[in-house]
Amino acid sequence: MKNYLETETKNTINELTNRIKELKDNFPKDSFPPRLSDEEENKRIEAVKKQLGWGATGMEVPPLPESKVGLKFHAAAQELNLISDEFFAMRNHHAEYLRLLKEIRDQIKEYKNALNDDQDLEMTYIKEIKKLGQRIEYESIFPPNALDEMENAIRAFDSVQKKEQGSIRIKDVLLFPAGTIVASGPTCAEDGPGRWLPKPSDTFRIFGDLLKPSVGFKMIPLFWYEMMGVNRIVGFILPDWIADILPGKYPVHTSDGNVEPNFKSKVLDVVTGEFEAFKIPVPMGHIWDSFLRVFIGLMLGVIFGVPLGIFMGLNRFAKGFFDPLVELYRPVPPLAWAPLVITVFGIDNLGKVFLLFMVSFSIMIISARAGASGTQLSKIHAAHSLGASRWQILRHVIFPNSLPEILTGLRVAVGMCWGTLVAAEFLAGTTGIGFVENVARKYMQYEVIWITIFVMGMLGLLFDITLRKIIDKTTPWHGKG
Repeated sequence: MKNYLETETKNTINELTNRIKELKDNFPKDSFPPRLSDEEENKRIEAVKKQLGWGATGMEVPPLPESKVGLKFHAAAQELNLISDEFFAMRNHHAEYLRLLKEIRDQIKEYKNALNDDQDLEMTYIKEIKKLGQRIEYESIFPPNALDEMENAIRAFDSVQKKEQGSIRIKDVLLFPAGTIVASGPTCAEDGPGRWLPKPSDTFRIFGDLLKPSVGFKMIPLFWYEMMGVNRIVGFILPDWIADILPGKYPVHTSDGNVEPNFKSKVLDVVTGEFEAFKIPVPMGHIWDSFLRVFIGLMLGVIFGVPLGIFMGLNRFAKGFFDPLVELYRPVPPLAWAPLVITVFGIDNLGKVFLLFMVSFSIMIISARAGASGTQLSKIHAAHSLGASRWQILRHVIFPNSLPEILTGLRVAVGMCWGTLVAAEFLAGTTGIGFVENVARKYMQYEVIWITIFVMGMLGLLFDITLRKIIDKTTPWHGKG
């Protein structure tokens, strides 16, 4: 097999192997790396002084070594990079390979001509064989065992450098738990999240910048306020069809080009917000957008889910009709609906709110149904005997009995909605906490990722504490016998 390795290629392999062995022998010595000239050393010191810390550089780790150990590993990495470049530039030009490749291709061509159109498996094998042939054409094929000595030298150097790491290995495990970079041909792909622990000072600084309205994230602060005209709020709440249903016609321009407004056009200006009004402070920002989406989706789920759940708990026909429909879509994970909902409603707020409504709707139906069906008949009969009407029984007996179950379901729905919203903002969004974390993930901004995780946790805790206070105020008797 050695006959298939050219003399020049063999010499290059031996040279690279010897350089790796020499690096392995010199690496543990105190004299490695060789001392720089005074001019080069002064340039290095000046560059290190100008170097910023983690988070401020925009890189994973500051690129220039500062300690003696860092200089040693930096010099070894530079030498290994040179060896790697020379190795990948090496080609095995051998006429015997090309002769065998031509014979194989002639055999493939003859075999392929004898195949039928429906023999897909054989065609697949032919394609794989052609891929191997392309590697031979690129001259990157080496005989077996030709690189064994180089591999052993690399393994020996790896053992030496691990011993030299000392306490650095512990830092490496803590800061880079999932590895670093894996090379695949001419390109590299990250095989893990890299550094994950944030630098506290940078984290607080970035958090302060995210709160500033002049900086924020993508020019939108995490939480702030803006002065909004009341006309915009009125235009958002009132639908345009209010003006359409009024009698009469909208004004048209006269022959001289003027348009005389009438009552209908003035109503249209009101419902579309096209009028002057005073301004009031309105919250805005990524946190507010996420909070508002969760709140609206949750309230819609409560408004439509609770009455239907109580109706199902009191009526057998309603339970038999609606229960299969609810149980059909309830077990489906919310994220399974997300692509379809976003496709139909778009990436704006409507799609996310509708997705959250779907999540909270089923939860509120089940909790309200369980509360209504669990009402004791003795309480209903007692109310009947006291002359209560059906509406009074529903209001003063059934609904209070269902309230603990409804509020507990509300707590569950809040958690589900919050998790679903962040995932939906990951898929598609231009604002929101999930959007911030998704963009930060792409650019490896780990301090921002930790900030979003903290904000999500605090908002979830705030929701839960608020609901617990509501439960304690509205159902003080619950859980007390």
